[in-house]
Amino acid sequence: MENKEKIKMVEDYILAYNKFDVPGMVSYLHEDMLFQNISQGKVTLELKGRNSFTRQAYQAVNLFKKREIIITDVSFEKEDMIVKIDYNGILGVDVPDGPKKGDKIELKGQSVFQFKEGKISSIKEALSKTWGFLKLMF
Repeated sequence: MENKEKIKMVEDYILAYNKFDVPGMVSYLHEDMLFQNISQGKVTLELKGRNSFTRQAYQAVNLFKKREIIITDVSFEKEDMIVKIDYNGILGVDVPDGPKKGDKIELKGQSVFQFKEGKISSIKEALSKTWGFLKLMF
């Protein structure tokens, strides 16, 4: 895949995410994809396979009234597409020992995408803050 095709695919994936369109999101994912949420250098959530990701994505939909990822920068290093993001959302539920329903969440972060056979094969994300529920966002 050319870099411009990768950028378009990730933009479309994020657009589907912002619209709470889980089938749209997973349509861009390779069957054997790997998703990792990384916090303070440690993997806090790992999902292997499109089916595991899909189940988690449906659970995450209920956490927010609104959510938006905005791409602020894209770069490439070998097989990695590095996407810097701004994330904002409004919680749809109270989080135990955390923010409450209606609270606004604002974060900065980075996602690293890899591709295989014309699909996203790996997403590794790291966000600027750590709350236990954040690993459920994606």
